[in-house]
Amino acid sequence: MRTLSIRGLDWSGVCLTALMLLSTAAMAADDKAGKALQRAQQKAQSLEQEKNRLTAEKTQMQDDLKKAQDDASRVKSASAAKLGSVQKELASLQDDKQRLSDELAQLKAQAAEQQLAAAAQARQQQNNLQVSQDNLLAKSKQLVQCENNNQSLYQINTDLLSRYEQAYKSAYLLRGGVFTQLGTVKLENETAQEREKLQGLRVK
Repeated sequence: MRTLSIRGLDWSGVCLTALMLLSTAAMAADDKAGKALQRAQQKAQSLEQEKNRLTAEKTQMQDDLKKAQDDASRVKSASAAKLGSVQKELASLQDDKQRLSDELAQLKAQAAEQQLAAAAQARQQQNNLQVSQDNLLAKSKQLVQCENNNQSLYQINTDLLSRYEQAYKSAYLLRGGVFTQLGTVKLENETAQEREKLQGLRVK
């Protein structure tokens, strides 16, 4: 085995080698730093893009929110106007309902009064009809009685007339008179006239 002697080294070569090594290390460090810087720049760019995206989204959301608020305000105004109209219409309908209810109650009361009046009138008409029937029956009985009485009077008068005729003849004969044809005709005519009078007074 050989032993290296410090004195025998080529310091210029060593230094050159060292410089080369240092240069390589420095280049490697620079390369790492460049890559790190590049990554940092890319990251910063990405963050900037994300920031811009978020800012745009925020702006869009604010615009959408404002639009939604405006729409809500318009809807609220329209709803308030519609509600006012509906409430007014509802109040009008309630007034109409109350008016119709009052009219219905009045009509029911009038109908009840009319029914009572009609029932009373019907009872009165029934009573009047019964009275009329009773009167008619009484008059019919009176008429029958009158007819019977008239028939009896007719028969009595007829009998009286016959008796008068017979009595007249008998009295004339008792006085010694003799019936002539003219006297007989005159008596028969007078008797016939009296019979016609009785027949005219007779109830048929």
